[in-house]
Amino acid sequence: MRFPQVQVGQQFTFQDKRYTKTGPLTASEEGTGRQRMIPRSAEVTLLNSAGEPTRVIKQRYTRAELEGSFAALKLSLRERLRAAAVDGSLPLEQALAILDEAEFGD
Repeated sequence: MRFPQVQVGQQFTFQDKRYTKTGPLTASEEGTGRQRMIPRSAEVTLLNSAGEPTRVIKQRYTRAELEGSFAALKLSLRERLRAAAVDGSLPLEQALAILDEAEFGD
């Protein structure tokens, strides 16, 4: 996540140090209280209330990342369809044909 996405008062890490955001371009270093300017382009990691990194959802993906994700999804769906077809509610070949007709970037 980029520094401008952090709210004033939130804790984060940057260059292996912990900070609390104090303004649009400033943060206070944990322990020393020293103020530091943080570049707008800085990649930071938010910390939760327990001081642990929070999971941040990536906002931009490359084409290769998306195609890889869809290929993994397609494989997972094929496996689930195979398992579901065992009960006979949907013929396996019909389910797989439907899946194969979908475009996922292969």
